[in-house]
Amino acid sequence: MDQSRSLEIKVGLITLIAAALLVGGIMIGEGFSITPRGPEIRIRLQRSGGLTPGSPVMVNGVERGKVTTVTSDNGGVLALVEIDRVDDLRPDAYARVSMLEITGGKKVDIFPGDSAGTFDLSTEMRGVTSSDIGDLVTQVGDVSGDLIRLLRRIDTITGAITEVMRDSTFVNNLSSMASDGAMLMSDARIWLQQNREALSGAVRDAREALADLRRVVRDNEPALKSSIAKLDARLSEMEGTLAKADTAIVNVDSLITNVNGVVSDIRTNDGLLHAALYDTNFRRRIDTTVLRLNGFIRTARENGVNVNIGIGHK
Repeated sequence: MDQSRSLEIKVGLITLIAAALLVGGIMIGEGFSITPRGPEIRIRLQRSGGLTPGSPVMVNGVERGKVTTVTSDNGGVLALVEIDRVDDLRPDAYARVSMLEITGGKKVDIFPGDSAGTFDLSTEMRGVTSSDIGDLVTQVGDVSGDLIRLLRRIDTITGAITEVMRDSTFVNNLSSMASDGAMLMSDARIWLQQNREALSGAVRDAREALADLRRVVRDNEPALKSSIAKLDARLSEMEGTLAKADTAIVNVDSLITNVNGVVSDIRTNDGLLHAALYDTNFRRRIDTTVLRLNGFIRTARENGVNVNIGIGHK
């Protein structure tokens, strides 16, 4: 009886210990702790990148805390992390989610920053998510279609080149062009070697001519400036003369307009000049009068003129 009760007690103790260990393991795995909680930092991320509660939090590579919650918030992800202290974190501190191990897992690396002051726990810390192997595989999958199309195009181009190279005429022409090009380059090289001294002399002469031109310009710079100033003055005088000529032309145009007006008036009005120029009867009367006056003068010259003058007669 005593042995069976002792066995039951042992089995019960072992069961209680196993249950406690199981509960403790679950609590540790889920991030539960019986120690006092440290300060919490809110980290704003665009995406979680596989981050889960319980993931370790590193500061300069040293584990200092863990992730408590990861939730979707305001179009992004808000992660709450518990850390032992924040006195060494600066206002410009930021976090990065990266791989914990090559086999899996995530961690949060916090970079303390170097600005003055201490990080304010009432604000959110900026966070970024690094690409991992899964992202790399996804990107490779995204570009695989383009890579296949590129390989197909390369294969098509290679086949087209092969078909072209099978044409013996094309190959012969290409060989002939290569030979002609080689001959041309050889002739150019020979010509350059034969005329190297002449070309060098021409370059030296050109340099000397340029130096002489610079020297002439430098030596005659005052005279050139004076000539340019005189030429500018003459141009100014010519501009004044052209302005006067323009004024004279305008005056002549006005005079011509006035003369045209006078001529038009003479043609259209019934004045003396119009009658003298355009009235045939008036011109005949004038001619007759002139002829009679000429006859009178001729008679007076030949016979004289008798003048009876009475004095004192009424």
